[in-house]
Amino acid sequence: METITIEIPDKEAKIFKEMLKKFNVKIVKTKRKEDSPNALTIKTIEAAHNKEDIDKPIKNIRSFIESL
Repeated sequence: METITIEIPDKEAKIFKEMLKKFNVKIVKTKRKEDSPNALTIKTIEAAHNKEDIDKPIKNIRSFIESL
């Protein structure tokens, strides 16, 4: 068995999926790596949700991120 990733335009997806089903091809949806936030982004989001380090307005993004 071989696994491949094919990117096609949304408007063509339905036709393409129907063709693959005719040939008994299994379609598995996966999350692309670039769609996942990195560790720093996750840490920043969690800090914001917990209202950490936001007692004053953020004037410099770099210093805010370094403070986390």
